[in-house]
Amino acid sequence: MAKKQKTNTVSTVRRTIWFVIRAVLVVSLLLGLAYGVFTEGMYISNMYIIVTEGMENRADNVLKNTADSDLSQFFTEDFLNSDEMLLSSPYLDWAVDSFDYRYEIKGISVLPWAKTGSVKYVERIPSIVATPISDEVTGSVPAWKSMLYRVSLVKVDGRWLISSLIVIEESPEEEARPTPDYSQIEKD
Repeated sequence: MAKKQKTNTVSTVRRTIWFVIRAVLVVSLLLGLAYGVFTEGMYISNMYIIVTEGMENRADNVLKNTADSDLSQFFTEDFLNSDEMLLSSPYLDWAVDSFDYRYEIKGISVLPWAKTGSVKYVERIPSIVATPISDEVTGSVPAWKSMLYRVSLVKVDGRWLISSLIVIEESPEEEARPTPDYSQIEKD
């Protein structure tokens, strides 16, 4: 009888140890998963803000021919020193009063442990209001070419910065927006 009780005690101890190990393992996996989801969500939101604000500031600098040091908040120095649009300034002969900046995010790709990420980004400026700087300028203001970019970002000192723009498609098709059906509106 004593041997059977000793066997039951050992069996109970084993089951208890395995239960505790499994519980710790499950809790650890759940905490790791929660941390990964939170980190990826944080990275995605940071990348979204950096890309949308950075690209709009870039367009503003190109159109208004300003050398803005604020761009270093969004772009790496290597990018700023090699960006053709910023360096060539195709709007030098124009004083741009306003422009209609439109963008669309097609996708964001980043992993919780990654130091790099990418965003598919469509940039459009359908209208630019500008006046010529001198009387020698003839014609109309040059149109901004719509682009679908793969925007690469890199994490530098805990901050996401745009490191490169790769053109995927020039003048991408714009998705048609549905026409509203006014017959569905309730009348008072």
